[in-house]
Amino acid sequence: MRALPLIALAALAGASAAQAQQPDRSSQKLEVLGDAPAACVANAATATNQVNAMFQSNGPTGGVVVFPTLVDQTTATARASSIALSLPVVCNTSHRITLRSSNGGLQREGSSAGGNSAGGFSEFQSYDVSLEWQGQTAAIGAGSNSAALAQGQPAKGDMRIDIAVPQGTRPLVAGTYTDSVVVEIRPAN
Repeated sequence: MRALPLIALAALAGASAAQAQQPDRSSQKLEVLGDAPAACVANAATATNQVNAMFQSNGPTGGVVVFPTLVDQTTATARASSIALSLPVVCNTSHRITLRSSNGGLQREGSSAGGNSAGGFSEFQSYDVSLEWQGQTAAIGAGSNSAALAQGQPAKGDMRIDIAVPQGTRPLVAGTYTDSVVVEIRPAN
């Protein structure tokens, strides 16, 4: 009978050894977080259709549209000209787009607002600018210097900007005609 307690003792010793070999277990929860701030990003525009117009890109910050032959050489009136620009845009939230013109048309440098000159000449040439984005359109033209549209959700794609100078009716005074058009894309929140 003495052998029996030794076997029981050996079995208990074996169980203790097995428990001693397994480490204590614990767990920790690790949370991983990130933040995607509201942003709208526009990349460099490209010209997709040009009639008596050229586009010089300044990269993602803008560019210059040039009408190389603004007036008809025999009448001195504005020639019909147009250009379409494609502007890649990504907005990761709802956003608002504002289209703004400084002069509301092409104003001769050094002339006063209004653009009328003596002898039936003009120092101002109107033109139209429209943009299309995600099925919505905003436009400025004769008498309108700004327009806006709102997009209620994130969107990405190519914004189309069309600029069109109509055939003129009055001769233009010689000089350089300029305007500044701003397309502002701003996150709504």
